[in-house]
Amino acid sequence: MTDPLLPGDPTTLGSVRLLGRLGAGGMGRVYLGRTTGGRLVAVKTVHAHLAAEPHFRERFRREAAAARAVTGAHTAAVLDADPTSEVPWLATAYLPGVTLRRAVAAAGPLGVTVVRSLGAALAEALTSIHGAGLVHRDLKPSNVLVTAEGPRVIDFGIARALGDHGMTEAGDIIGTPGFIAPEQITGDSPVTASADVFALGAVLAFAATGRNPFGDGTVAILLYRAVHEEPDLDEVPPELRGLVADCLNKGPAHRPSVGEVLERTADPQAPLWWREEPLRSLVQGDDTAKDDEAPPRERTAVVPTKQVTNPRPPAPRPDRGRAPGPDLAFRRAKRIERRQLARRGVLVAGATSLTGLLGVSVVRGWGNSPSGDLTTGGVAQLTLRKGSATPGALRWSLTAEPDGIDALLLSGGTLLLHGRLSGTNGYVRACAASDGAGRWELEATASAPSVWGVADGVLVAPDVGLPVVALGSGKKRAEADPIQRLPPVWVTVADGAAISSYEDQEDEKELMAVDLGTGAMRWERELGRTQPPAVLGRTLLLATTLGWRVDGVDAASARTIWTYEGLKADSGQSLAATALPDAGNFAVLTTEGRLHIIRARGGERVAVAARTYAVTPGATAIGAAGSTGLLATAGELHGFDPADGKPRWLRSRPTLGVETSWPRRTGGLRDPVSAGGLVLHWSKADTLEAVDFMSGQPRWTRRLTGIAKVPPVVAGKTVYAASGDTCTALRLADGAPLRAWSLPDIIDGLAADASGWYGRIGTSAVRAYNGV
Repeated sequence: MTDPLLPGDPTTLGSVRLLGRLGAGGMGRVYLGRTTGGRLVAVKTVHAHLAAEPHFRERFRREAAAARAVTGAHTAAVLDADPTSEVPWLATAYLPGVTLRRAVAAAGPLGVTVVRSLGAALAEALTSIHGAGLVHRDLKPSNVLVTAEGPRVIDFGIARALGDHGMTEAGDIIGTPGFIAPEQITGDSPVTASADVFALGAVLAFAATGRNPFGDGTVAILLYRAVHEEPDLDEVPPELRGLVADCLNKGPAHRPSVGEVLERTADPQAPLWWREEPLRSLVQGDDTAKDDEAPPRERTAVVPTKQVTNPRPPAPRPDRGRAPGPDLAFRRAKRIERRQLARRGVLVAGATSLTGLLGVSVVRGWGNSPSGDLTTGGVAQLTLRKGSATPGALRWSLTAEPDGIDALLLSGGTLLLHGRLSGTNGYVRACAASDGAGRWELEATASAPSVWGVADGVLVAPDVGLPVVALGSGKKRAEADPIQRLPPVWVTVADGAAISSYEDQEDEKELMAVDLGTGAMRWERELGRTQPPAVLGRTLLLATTLGWRVDGVDAASARTIWTYEGLKADSGQSLAATALPDAGNFAVLTTEGRLHIIRARGGERVAVAARTYAVTPGATAIGAAGSTGLLATAGELHGFDPADGKPRWLRSRPTLGVETSWPRRTGGLRDPVSAGGLVLHWSKADTLEAVDFMSGQPRWTRRLTGIAKVPPVVAGKTVYAASGDTCTALRLADGAPLRAWSLPDIIDGLAADASGWYGRIGTSAVRAYNGV
């Protein structure tokens, strides 16, 4: 059948270009797409009959905005959505892998240790989802992807957006028979987070046995069993049976909370089971398109309750055989084709070196347009409109035609914008923060920057093809490097140099240091793959990505000055590291959740914290605020003593996540937001909290309108917090609201200085507002 969205040439939805169809389900279709920044995404569109429902679009808008706040490592991030489009759509991160249903069907039931680890991962995912104010409502094996980075929950919040408040006829239910909770079927009690716990129990039972706990059958039979019969758990291993049975309790109040599930499944020694055979080959096999065609019994469905509330009792269940053996089609015959395509794109974009992409350095002027608006004369089509100098008023705005601003960075009185033009071409523009007037513009790559930053009056942005660039003039301070490399793995600034880690096209790893003042090459050194370093003075702490080795490297000479071997005893490797300047130490958190304190000068072990933290790769950050070390992981914010690693706070604080609370600094690593003796973070999706960093006690909390997507920013004695399409100015001392601004759409980027604040609205505009 012809796909209406792919009649011939690829279709574009907003800033996403559709590349092909991945699959379809009861709610709509799923496509592979690519954003203007080059990122692969999964685009989910909604069937026309649902889009035509009078209340659909508003509900979809609210739920999509809330889903953006879900930032856990075990979820697929929501990147963009357009409920106003003729075909409403939502884009999430594209995750190559296989569904849990297909993995179990191919490799057989999972072992006890693996199921317990899976349960912990799903509990962490649900913690993030519930923390954003959402209930998944359709957790099932085909909504769990097993990827190269571990299990991920997909489609969170969308079932709720489609199922609530007039989306279906009165009395209807939405979900997958065999996994939805009894209260979703009968309507006897509200559908809460407890419904997701019920589904979690059903998923774990399936993972452990290869069977659905309520068997197979028609929709009516499966719904009847969920309400009136006990699940069949005979083949669930005894070590797991109690937990699964508790989750599948008919009464919502009698089920464990998600936090209790996490406590009962957390295992610091859990293996990286998705990297072990046969799952490793399944995950790396290019068979993901099949996963979207789930068996009929696991399709999300909207079912009229009147047909199933009191069905005829089913016949006795037939004997259910075990899941089929391994499917030869899942053997790894090649790398994932889409991953190769993405890598080829990176090779094109990064075919020149750190400095080679500045072959054309253009400084453009700004002229007056006939309308009186100021229109740029550069490559990017931006329109500058002046505003007012009144306190709190719009000072100026820049609008892209049609779009093309995907990042902003503020330094001193200069606002830097990055955007895409076409293909692999992009730009970086420097504007005056005072009036938006252009200062200079350089050609760059189209990829959105993730590690760019400013240090010593120099822009360091090798991830978009720019070496070291003078912030004031836009002049480059480096010549083209004849060695062709991929974009950097990481970049940092130390001892007046931009130090980057590269893989060249022969897959060799090396470090390169470029002087910020002169642009001259200081040194190059071959080195194995390392994680982004912590920096203290002239010392870089470099940890290998595989293994226990941690080196102290001199930034001036690239010489290894010490090696720390203390991770050997933990049988783990470095997960995150930070400098603790007040104590002269480094802190290293391992994959086993152990915190090591290392002397920066000589590499000696100062201490290893007695407690073990629950860590989540990709959602864990470590940093410092004043004389307190900070650790954010698994939905909690901890404070520790930088001298010995001992807990400094009596209790940890619940936190929404590092992506929404810890902004990126130069190089891409994240730091906490701190000022005036306080650490500022989003404790919930709509609640900003200021914590005394010495005691860990909250100084104030403030609930705001909308869902947080970006970290707060402090300018002087004012805190600016963006939540949804609203930015609120708060007094730092006590959190008292000073003023709120409502923008046309979600605020995707935020910066502030003594003059006011700057917000990026999607990829279409940047607005500057005066402070109050």
